[in-house]
Amino acid sequence: MTIYIIFTLILLYLLVSISKDDIETMLISEKKLRIFTLFGVFYLAFLSFSNEKINIIDSILDNLIAMLIVFFLMYSISYIGYKLFKINSLGLGDIKLSSISSIWLGIEMTIISLCISFLLSALYSLHRIITNRFRRFHQYPFAPFLSIGIFISWILAKI
Repeated sequence: MTIYIIFTLILLYLLVSISKDDIETMLISEKKLRIFTLFGVFYLAFLSFSNEKINIIDSILDNLIAMLIVFFLMYSISYIGYKLFKINSLGLGDIKLSSISSIWLGIEMTIISLCISFLLSALYSLHRIITNRFRRFHQYPFAPFLSIGIFISWILAKI
């Protein structure tokens, strides 16, 4: 049980750090994404070693497939947004962050985290538009919304 708390704290630290960088620079560090991936693989390894029913190779392959699915889903959203509105609606860092989160969460909880992220982002945008603080198609950092969605999904999966 304490190892789950340790991984929760590691996840929280990484997500806060990534979000902080995105807020300040509108960029997500490749180094932090690699660290996020590495700890996700450590988490999968821990699961496999703590539960004899889970095969580490199958677990990693399942989550890599989930990662590819989420990457292509998010990339498609970005591509369609660019074709329709001629602006980058999602950055590549956001796409990578959401896809790497499937290593930690699996496909089902990653989809839930994306739903939470998009909902929170929509509410934020709506509020900013109503209060005249945004203009149409205003770009803002999406990693904080992804991080909140990932963390809520992580907690929901552990309850």
